[in-house]
Amino acid sequence: MPDKMKIFGNFSKMNDNKEHLLIKFKAGHLNIDELWKSGSLSASFLSSFWGTFFPSSDKVSKAEIKDSVRYIAGELIGNAVKFSSEPNFLIKISLGMSDNELQFHVTNSIRQEDASEYQNYIQKLLKGDPDELYLEQMEENALEDSEQSRMGFLTMILDYGAELAWEFEEGEDSKVMAATTMVRLPIVRNL
Repeated sequence: MPDKMKIFGNFSKMNDNKEHLLIKFKAGHLNIDELWKSGSLSASFLSSFWGTFFPSSDKVSKAEIKDSVRYIAGELIGNAVKFSSEPNFLIKISLGMSDNELQFHVTNSIRQEDASEYQNYIQKLLKGDPDELYLEQMEENALEDSEQSRMGFLTMILDYGAELAWEFEEGEDSKVMAATTMVRLPIVRNL
């Protein structure tokens, strides 16, 4: 692994040989409201697209799968839009099928100085008990007036059984990194 790359959790690249769908958008000429709307539309599209591949079963309905995909994709795209540091950096989201799981990969830019704080949070998230972290974060959010709720990742873990991992890679400009969040969503598919 190059010195300019850091991995957190059980991260793997998207396998281009597997079934997948990739959406890219550039923030250059859009304001934040347009990007939020675009992200919401993209999350809805992704949930509709992937929902067609999963028949209802005794354990989970097609609607539940679509809701899971919509929520996770919406959170990931929202974070990418909100925290991306370079408006001309492509934000990419890809969803791919791998065995009995959907894999989400979302890449955005992040300033080197912000990456450190984010990585500290990731380590806390990966090492801590999700139930305890959820309660702590709820209490902290009630006491503080912050723009960051930090509830999205915890909700993915607790409500959807998702596994998260990250890759940070330095670019040519050492002040900016590419941050990729990976989410594994376990889904049983009757083939």
